[in-house]
Amino acid sequence: MLHFTPTTRRGLVRRLALLCVSPLFVTSGSQAQSPPPKDFLVAVPGNLFARLGKKGPEGVFLETMDAILNVMGKKPRYVIMPTGDALAEMSSGAISAATVVVPSPRLAETLWLSDPLITESNIVVALKDKGFALKSLDDLRGKRIGARTGYRYPLLENSKSGSALLRYSTDGEMLRALLFGQVDVILCSAIADIFALRSEGIMKRLVVLDKAVGAVPLVAAFAKSSMSKAELDTFNSALAAFKKSSQWTESLERNGQADLFRSWPSITQ
Repeated sequence: MLHFTPTTRRGLVRRLALLCVSPLFVTSGSQAQSPPPKDFLVAVPGNLFARLGKKGPEGVFLETMDAILNVMGKKPRYVIMPTGDALAEMSSGAISAATVVVPSPRLAETLWLSDPLITESNIVVALKDKGFALKSLDDLRGKRIGARTGYRYPLLENSKSGSALLRYSTDGEMLRALLFGQVDVILCSAIADIFALRSEGIMKRLVVLDKAVGAVPLVAAFAKSSMSKAELDTFNSALAAFKKSSQWTESLERNGQADLFRSWPSITQ
């Protein structure tokens, strides 16, 4: 899941991370070192899709991005930083790229946004003995639907949907509401959430319904001072090719997510 202390303090922490970059925070391959001024510095949020391990980049998103940038000769170095903080630093060129970014028209005005590296579908999950066929919006009419605070579900937020969205501040609260019958279904991400529920052994008590209720693309964002439009096009072309390669398949398998990366049909009105 993508998840934010007074602004001044946060800004200070960001700058300390950039100005006092230590071997604990910046890595290139398996060896950590302070980056020279012209390094292509990539912010890593440290989540399922993009994190740093002892041997370097880990997670499907970061492994993919690392492979493409290296082929392009960008020589990426990595700094652990929340995506929101990284986006704020990119205007000055202190950060060259941010990872696992939810695109928006506002971001597209000032940054280069790549094609999606990952697309997270919003799927509907019920208790195993209370599942039902989900073909259209009518099938959710009258249902109590658990959802995360701060997330948008345009199809279900429509006043004509006939369902009630009940918001929860954490995944744990939302899951407990489902287990104790306070909601009929919950909305989850098809990759990150299902991976977590499966890892915790909870999926055996749940069932995923037939269709998704929306999707969220996750892209890379690049500072225009660090990458040209032609280079963005090259990145996107290389990304399309990478997804057809054995490297992509190996990354999915290595991260235990090969069966979770699939196309979900979307619910209709």
